[in-house]
Amino acid sequence: MKKKLLLFNALLLLISQLSFAQNIHIIKGKISSTNDSLPIPYAHIGILDSGIGSISNNEGNFELKGEFDIEKDSLTISHIEYENICIPLKNIIADTNYIQLKKSEYELGEVIVLPSDKINEIFKHVIENLTINYPDKLYQCEAFYREVQYELKSKTNTRLIEAAINIQDGKITSPRSKIKCSVLQLRKSKNYTQEHWGSKLMNKLFINYNQLYYLLRGNPTRCYKELLSKGDLYCNPIQWASENKKGTLSLKSLIKKKGQEIYVFQYDLGPELSFNFYINKSDYAILQFDHELKNIQKQSYYFTKIDDKYFPSFFKSENIQSVLKDSKGLGMTISSLSFVNHNPNRKNFKRLRSKHVAIKDLELYDLKMEYDENFWSNYNILLDEPIDPKIISDLEQNKSIKTQFKENSNL
Repeated sequence: MKKKLLLFNALLLLISQLSFAQNIHIIKGKISSTNDSLPIPYAHIGILDSGIGSISNNEGNFELKGEFDIEKDSLTISHIEYENICIPLKNIIADTNYIQLKKSEYELGEVIVLPSDKINEIFKHVIENLTINYPDKLYQCEAFYREVQYELKSKTNTRLIEAAINIQDGKITSPRSKIKCSVLQLRKSKNYTQEHWGSKLMNKLFINYNQLYYLLRGNPTRCYKELLSKGDLYCNPIQWASENKKGTLSLKSLIKKKGQEIYVFQYDLGPELSFNFYINKSDYAILQFDHELKNIQKQSYYFTKIDDKYFPSFFKSENIQSVLKDSKGLGMTISSLSFVNHNPNRKNFKRLRSKHVAIKDLELYDLKMEYDENFWSNYNILLDEPIDPKIISDLEQNKSIKTQFKENSNL
C-alpha cells in the first residue's frame, strides 16, 4: 500500500512539474527603428498587466522568460522616443521576432525668447506640480544595477558589480532616508582597481561609498524637498534654476512630439557646471534631467509615465576620481540603474524590512552573497543587457568571469 501511495505521489509531482514547465515561455526579439532600421536600446518590454518585464540591450535584442498565456496575453513595448505598441502573443511565433517602432517625431517649435520672469514662472509650476506628477505614496519596483570601474590611462576595465535590486520608495516629499534597497542577487568580478591609500581614507571618512544609493539620492525630483528644508550640501538644481540667482538659465529649444510640447532648459553655473531640464509643457513634469561637472561627473535621469504618475525609468552616472595609484592616473566609476515592474499598489507588495535592506554606507563590493548561476542565466533584464565583451576580456586576466563570480561571492 505504501509503495502504491509513493508511486501515486511521484506521478502527481511529475504531472505538476510538466504542467508548470508547459506554461514557461521564452520570447526573443530584436527592436529597431522603422526610419533607419537601427537597433533601439533601452526599450521597455513587458507582458500587459503582469509583473513580467525587461529592457532591450544596446543591440536592440531582448529575451523574456515567464509564465504567461500565449492565447490571451499581449506584449507591450515602449520607449521615450518612439510610439508605444501592443502585440498579442499569439502573433509572435518566430524563434526571433523582429519588431520595428515608429519614431515619435520631434519638431522644433517656433523660435521663442522668454523673459526671465516667465522662465521663473515655469519653474515655479514645476515645483508646484512635483507632488502631482510624481509618486505620492509608497511603491516598489525592480531594477538591474551595474557598476564598472575603468582606468582612463590604460583604457582598461578593472572591476564589475551587477545586482538584481528591489527598491522601495515613498512620496517625493518624504526624506531620502526612506529610499530602501534589497539586493536580491549579487555577483562581482575580481577587483583589479589599484586604489591609493589617500583615496581609501577619504572615502571612509567623508564619502558615501555606496554608488547605488548615491545614484538614487541624486534624483532631482526626489531630493528637492529635503534639500530645500535642510540646506543639504548636495546641489539642489530645481531650486537653483527656479531662483535663477546662482547662474544663467535659458530656454534652448521647444520641441514637439505628436502634438506634445517639451521645453529644453539649460542652467549654467559657470563654464564647468551645467544642468539640462526636459519639461513637459502641458503638466510641467521633468521628463529628463542631465547634469555635467566638466571632467568630473556626468549624470542622467529619465522618467516614464505610468497611469497618472511619473516613475524612474533609467539612471546613469559617470564619476571621474583620482582613486588610482599615481602611476595609473585617473579612474572612472560608471553606474546605471534600469527600472522595471513598478508596483504602486500597496496591496500587492510587502514592505521591505530593515533586515532585508542593503546598508547604505557599505560598498556593494563588500556585500557577501552566494552566487546563484541559475538565477543569472534566467534573469530577464540581464538577458537583454549582456556584459560588454571588452569588459569580459579586460577582467579575464587569469580566470573566466564566471569563475570569478563563484570565487568572489563570499569575499
